[in-house]
Amino acid sequence: MRLHIAICDDEKSEREYLAQLLQEWAALRKINAVFLNFDSAESFLFHYSEDRSLDILMLDIQMKGMNGVELARSIRQENNMIHIVFITGYSDFMAEGYDVSALHYLLKPVKKDKLFEVLDKAAARLQTAPRTILFPKAGGSVRIKADDIIFAEVLSHTTVLHLVNGKEEFRMRISDMERLLGDGFFKCHRSYIVSMKYVRRVTRTAMVLEDGREIPLSRNLYDEANQAFISFN
Repeated sequence: MRLHIAICDDEKSEREYLAQLLQEWAALRKINAVFLNFDSAESFLFHYSEDRSLDILMLDIQMKGMNGVELARSIRQENNMIHIVFITGYSDFMAEGYDVSALHYLLKPVKKDKLFEVLDKAAARLQTAPRTILFPKAGGSVRIKADDIIFAEVLSHTTVLHLVNGKEEFRMRISDMERLLGDGFFKCHRSYIVSMKYVRRVTRTAMVLEDGREIPLSRNLYDEANQAFISFN
C-alpha cells in the first residue's frame, strides 16, 4: 500500500513532531508513504493545484492567512476522497469540522497512540475504498473512480474518457491510457478501450454496452474479447 500524506501547519516544531510520528507509524505498519510538509494553506493549495495525489491531510486549524477550516472547504468543493484530520489546540471548531467531513480531531499536543489509531482508521478505509486512477492533466492531475469510467475513445490528439456523469479529455496516447486503466478494461480497437463492467454482450463487430451503445471491436480481437467478457462475469 502506498499513501501520500501531507502536514499543513504554520508551526515548524509541530510539523517536525508530526512528521516524526507519521514516519514511525508508516514503518511499523510497513506502509510505503510519501510525506509532504506545508507551512500555510496557500502553499498547500499551490502544490495541490498541480498534484492531487493526496490520501491523508493533517491540517492545523489556526494558521495565519487562510485557516484550516477554509482550506478544507476549498478542497471539499471538488474532492471528497481525501481524509482530513484536524489538529488544533481548541475544541471550539469541531462543528465546522463535521461540515467538511473531517475524519477526526486531534488536540495539541498530539498523543502518539491516538494519532496511530486515527491513521489506522484512515488506512483501512483507503484499502476498502473503490479503486481510483490518477490521470495527468495540464501540468497537474485528476483522480477518477475506475467504476465511473465507461470507455475511452481517441479523438484527434486527445483521448476522451466517457464517464457515468460527463467526460474528461486528456492529451495522451491510447497505449498510455490502457496502462493507466489496468485490470477490468479491454482495448477492443485501436481507438477504444472499454470497461468490462458496462459490457452487456459481445458481437463479431462490437462490444455492446448496457445502454445499447456499440463500441467497435476489431475482428481479430473477437475471441479475446469474448474470453474477457466471460472471465469478468
